[in-house]
Amino acid sequence: MYQPISAKAQSKKLALIAVSNKLLKQAFAIAKSGITYDENYVDRLT
Repeated sequence: MYQPISAKAQSKKLALIAVSNKLLKQAFAIAKSGITYDENYVDRLT
């Protein structure tokens, strides 16, 4: 997740902040939904 963002970012610090924000958004979405985390979950588009 870090490498594509760092390639586009102006500095390493901005890339790190962007990645941390992305991870926080994912964590809060999981917590808000009440669904337990499943490491093997695959979102299937049907």
